Amino acid sequence: MLLTYFDEVKYQEGLQPYYWIGGIVVTPEMVWHMENAVSELSSKCFGIGTLSKDTEFHATEIFHRKRNFKGWGDIEKRISVLLSLADILNSQPEMGRIFVRLEPAKMISESNIEDKAFMFFVERVEQYLRAQKQPGMLIGDRDNERVSKQFAETLSHYRVHGTSYQFGMQLTHLIDTVHFTDSHHSRMLQLADLYVWLLQLCTNSKSDEYPHKIVTEHVRQKTEILSPKKYKIWPTDQSWYPVNNA
Repeated sequence: MLLTYFDEVKYQEGLQPYYWIGGIVVTPEMVWHMENAVSELSSKCFGIGTLSKDTEFHATEIFHRKRNFKGWGDIEKRISVLLSLADILNSQPEMGRIFVRLEPAKMISESNIEDKAFMFFVERVEQYLRAQKQPGMLIGDRDNERVSKQFAETLSHYRVHGTSYQFGMQLTHLIDTVHFTDSHHSRMLQLADLYVWLLQLCTNSKSDEYPHKIVTEHVRQKTEILSPKKYKIWPTDQSWYPVNNA
């Protein structure tokens, strides 16, 4: 059984040009090792390793000095935490990494961005599970109750009817529903958040400026985080737009 923990970075016109959804695919044994490592880092940062809102690692909050890191005025100390988390994320060589990146400015319509991205993500996870010859489940951040309900219902539809595009896919290896929980209750969702945040950071227009550069150079030179097992960047000039609405 493989577990896929996933998160998103939302499109923001003028600020974030892409909508990202990405996930890390792990075995229970990998979860065990990575959870322990993040808990140890939590003990160093907060004095306690237990899960709570007060011990949550959220990449953008670390970088921009918010919530749990609001009092951390030393940027280099906060960057050190991000690099430690990146090393934990990179610590399991057999871990799968999957992402989808949509560029709304190139799309015919900017509506249903989340639906399209989720469908493409589900297809890539299914492909990865087939290659590994193992069943798998999706686990996401319960950040938005509407989106959580929508994704769960959408996956149920895909499992019965296949995905919606003209060249849609039958799901044979994804099982059950999409399971959602709060990120402060899951170290693995915190690492999934880090994964997608690092993807967008490394395509950020400021990625070669300080302090972004410290993180991006570490990720590019000392980790395999930017090397996905499966991915989709859409649309391209060759993209196929028609949707099967039957």
